[in-house]
Amino acid sequence: MKKFILVLLAALAACMSFFALPVSADEGARYARVTEEGVYFYSAADESAGLFILPRTYFVRIVGEAGAFYRVGYLDGSANGGALEGYCLADEVTPVDYIPETPYLEYSVTVTYSAGGDGQTPDSPLAEYEVSAAYYGEFAYGSATCYYVNIGGKFGYVPASACSAVSYPENPEHSETETPPEENAQPSGGFGALNVVLICVLAVAALGAIWFLFRPAKQRKNDEEEAEDVF
Repeated sequence: MKKFILVLLAALAACMSFFALPVSADEGARYARVTEEGVYFYSAADESAGLFILPRTYFVRIVGEAGAFYRVGYLDGSANGGALEGYCLADEVTPVDYIPETPYLEYSVTVTYSAGGDGQTPDSPLAEYEVSAAYYGEFAYGSATCYYVNIGGKFGYVPASACSAVSYPENPEHSETETPPEENAQPSGGFGALNVVLICVLAVAALGAIWFLFRPAKQRKNDEEEAEDVF
């Protein structure tokens, strides 16, 4: 009987370890898609704290909630290392149930700076110089348009008039016009309900076989005697 209990516990532990599959951080992430124009990324959960307008068709990563806002991450894990964490109005973005392959726009503009023209220095080819800046979005400042950028790890605004024209591609991934997946389709890499049922049936069958093999000797003898009486 003790041997049977030990085997039973081992079988149960094996079943539990089978279901305790590791889940990566990406699989637990939640994203929201920017489907409208003029959706702001805020530095605080306050509509007066807008930093820039997010590029439409791209995504933000949902970190938490703060009243009418989602706390979100943007450009985390990107090549330029310029991750931001802030807020978006929850009713202006669309949460999705998948992990996008290209969640963020990684785009650069060329900023032209003028160092001369004040009459204090002679003409020089260095009077103007250019630098590449990671583009995040635009921001209206009065009647002027500015771009929120990252240059050498520092964030700030530059006038759009001093930058190359912005022309980035829209993200076609999982657009609203895409045919929705069938309701019964199983997500890739996941376990469906049928798989769970089959695993449970196999587990029960295995436990039954273990009981048959390791049941007490007295019980086995009684079963054999009953079988002989029948025949």
